[in-house]
Amino acid sequence: MASLFGAGVAMAAPAQAASCTYDHVCLYSDSDFTGYKRDDYNSRHNWGIIYYDGTSVVPLYRYDNAILNVSSVDNWDPDTGVSVFYNSGQVGPCFRVVAYGTASNMASVILSSGKQANDVMNSHNFSEQCAGNSYNF
Repeated sequence: MASLFGAGVAMAAPAQAASCTYDHVCLYSDSDFTGYKRDDYNSRHNWGIIYYDGTSVVPLYRYDNAILNVSSVDNWDPDTGVSVFYNSGQVGPCFRVVAYGTASNMASVILSSGKQANDVMNSHNFSEQCAGNSYNF
């Protein structure tokens, strides 16, 4: 009878902890869900007055192309998409992240205005309100 010890049998790695809370959306300052993080349950009209978790001085939006503005979105709401808007007040060019979907690199999202969504978005809501493209990548 052969022994499994020393036979090179690989064990599966333990599952990683969830990076976002169920039914929330997580917004990250860098692509691929890295950097500063905001784990949020509410729709927000102005990211300029909302701060990343654990900070009181780093808002989700400062001005267009600021390096710490939101660059990736992870939607953990199982039945509602998240609409992300260029302007505060949830208006202007937008895109949607589908329910349980992601936008891992907002530089790959092109708005109807022709701009990349990376580092320029300013508000979001849990809805299908946005008429723009839907993403899950």
